[in-house]
Amino acid sequence: MPLASQFTVELLKTAGLNKNGPSRAQVAFLRQFVDRTFGEGSRRSAKEWPELEDMLTIIDLSANSGHHLGKDYSASQLRTVRRAILVRMIRMLEQRYSAGEKAADANWQRLETFFKRFDASDCAVLSMNWDTVIERGLERTQKLTRFDYGCEARPAQFVGERLKRRTLRSVKEVRLIKPHGSINWLYCDACRETFWVPPDEAEDVARTLFGTRDWELLREAALISKIPKTRDPACPHCTSRAIGTRFATFSYRKALDFPMHTASWRSAERDLKQALHWVFIGYSMPGADYEFKQLLKRVQLGEPIRPTITLITAGSGASETVQRFEKFFGKVDKERFYFEHGLDGPALAHLTSIGVLRA
Repeated sequence: MPLASQFTVELLKTAGLNKNGPSRAQVAFLRQFVDRTFGEGSRRSAKEWPELEDMLTIIDLSANSGHHLGKDYSASQLRTVRRAILVRMIRMLEQRYSAGEKAADANWQRLETFFKRFDASDCAVLSMNWDTVIERGLERTQKLTRFDYGCEARPAQFVGERLKRRTLRSVKEVRLIKPHGSINWLYCDACRETFWVPPDEAEDVARTLFGTRDWELLREAALISKIPKTRDPACPHCTSRAIGTRFATFSYRKALDFPMHTASWRSAERDLKQALHWVFIGYSMPGADYEFKQLLKRVQLGEPIRPTITLITAGSGASETVQRFEKFFGKVDKERFYFEHGLDGPALAHLTSIGVLRA
């Protein structure tokens, strides 16, 4: 999957997309917004776009307070821009995942080994990402389909145009906490219930999030001639037409005061306190995650037995990431383990030795 720093380029890629499909229209809409707002009307390339953290924070500060951003975008229009970014992210992540699965290169095979041997009975997972790579990997390799997201999310699925409750057959449950939300979650604004659908139904979620009113705005901007098919399912619990979702975006002003986020953070804190080992895989500790870093430091310092720290990273910035972790957690012999080449042999051996993977 792409790193957060690569999201802008990936969001704007239209090669291989349907010429008249919804993604191309949303990309054109987002380009128009950035050109007007950050480019003084001139065309901006992907490399000239502002950081997503900056862009989403500026949108959130205006939209959440009910104010315009300049003369061109009202608060309601800014919320449509935000939904367009989120929906495009969902589809981009799905497209990248499908491409990775089809290519099945060496990195994919390493990940398959990790999922096949992962001991879900003795480990919990805390993912700061929205994607469903973990769910799909464990379902594919171990037939695990029951996930405890730590926020009382209820299993559901799309049946035609309806969203219905789902009965899970799998007995074994995977503890998977997602403090920033997930692309397979839906939230009812009326009864405040959270539902999770199978990880391969993200496209149905995307069609639910970007509704007819949003597409009307794109049609007014002459970006589409016909409104694509959308979903407006009733809530399986209260039957109201108030289904949407909530993500904690890359914004520096993350909206974390919704029920599913509040519960997820409490669950994350409990799990971190109980764990003897904290294993970070592919996490660079970005500046925008200051709430999460504060949680880590608070739990680390509050426990009489400090957890061991393992970092598995890779790429050109691996050394800088290691230094960042050392500065944050401190240097302690035999309690800090760093691997800079991804899930290679030594990393997998270490994970086996601490019980994350089965031998």
